[in-house]
Order: sequence, then C-alpha cells, then structure tokens
Amino acid sequence: MPTPSARTRAVALAALPVLLLAGCGGSDEPEPAAQAPSSSAPAPSATPTAAPTPTPTAEPERPLLNAGTVAEGAPAAVSGEGPARIAVVRDGDFGVVARLDCAACTGDVVLTSDGRMSPWGAGPGPLTGSYLVDVLEGTDAKQGFLLDAAGPWTLTFSSWNELPVLSGPQQGTGAAVLLLGDTASGARIDYTPAGEGDSLLARVVSAVDVDPATGPASLVLGGDEPLSETADVALPGVVALSTNGTWTVTPLP
Repeated sequence: MPTPSARTRAVALAALPVLLLAGCGGSDEPEPAAQAPSSSAPAPSATPTAAPTPTPTAEPERPLLNAGTVAEGAPAAVSGEGPARIAVVRDGDFGVVARLDCAACTGDVVLTSDGRMSPWGAGPGPLTGSYLVDVLEGTDAKQGFLLDAAGPWTLTFSSWNELPVLSGPQQGTGAAVLLLGDTASGARIDYTPAGEGDSLLARVVSAVDVDPATGPASLVLGGDEPLSETADVALPGVVALSTNGTWTVTPLP
C-alpha cells in the first residue's frame, strides 16, 4: 500500500622560431669570431601529484534478524538495538501492518526495504508509528526490511484484518494505519506538516470496490505542504498515513 517534488577549447600555440642574423661591418680588421648563442637547460617539470581518492562512507553494519511468520491472528515480532536487516514471511492473503516502537532511539530513524525509492517511515528519534508495508500487489510472501536506528527498538508485523474498526472522523499525529468501517463515497484528508522536511504519503484502499483481476481500488496522495484533499475511494477500507505531522481523516457521504 502506501503507498499515497564545459567546454574546453584547446588552443594550439604554434612555436614560431626566431632567427638572429649577424650584420656586415666596414672595417678591414678581422671580425671577431661569432659566438654561438647560449642555450639554457629546460627547467625540470614538477612531478604530478595524484589527487587523493575519496574514502566512501561506510554502510552501517546490519545484522540479519528473523521475525518469523506473520499469519491471521498470529503477529510476528522482533527486537534489536541499532541498525538491522529484518526478514519476515507472510502466511496468508492479507495486507501487513508494521508497528515500529523506537521510543528510546536517538538521531535519525529510517525504516525501508531494499530497492524502495522512499522509506516506509523516517524521522528523528524517538519515533513510533504504524506503516502499511504489504498490500498484496504482486508481492512475495518473503519480505525484507532495513532499519537504521540508534537505540533499542521493536518491530511487530500483523494482519490489517486485526486493526480496530473505527467510525467517524479520526485525528492523530504521526504514522498510522486506520480501518474505517463507515459506508462512504470517499474520505477527506487534512494534513499539517510537523516542520521543515516533513511530508505526508497517504493511501486509501477500498474493502468493497475490489476487482478480482486487479485487486482493491486505491488512491495515493500527499505532499510536503499543508493540504486538504479528497480520496474518491469507496469505504469501508483502510487509510494508511506515513508522516510525522498531524492529520484528520473524515469519511464523506
């Protein structure tokens, strides 16, 4: 799911030889012998110094931690401290919600997957939030995640069918995954950034408008400025909000 900004011109200088001619004198006395022009030895050229090779920034060491298997009614959890790679297996057909508890972390926290352009979640520690990390759109049952964090953390994976069913407008701060039980034509999402660098990635997925060939209808929206936008996706359904800012989700008739 949320899923919802030289030219180098070589100038050749031709060396032009200069010839010096001796003039003829009118005296009967023998002319002194011409002296050969002195030539100075060329100055030795400086030995070129190789530019220092920049040292690449070392990637943090990430031990591989296995969270096990997540199934309906059976969440999978793993704990660690510092950067890590996390493996988990989905057993069943459901969306997966990852709950990150990094309340004792310091510095920047980033949760992502290999090859993903934008992280599932990121922000300064302490950081706690829920992220929709698997929406069954051609995903493999085996999932891998990367976590950069300084401090102890716990990551819990569960089925989106285990989310509490909510009704009416919902307000909150930070990353969350909501299961809205209202019958509605869509949802309005209002968002205020937490500060400079914060953004919103929101995804609304229908539980009633489902095509057997393509899956549930969904819509992604977001940005890094305050917004109020409508997602025309039929509810009941799931709304996933990846942000550190504040938000309101309102079902529409």
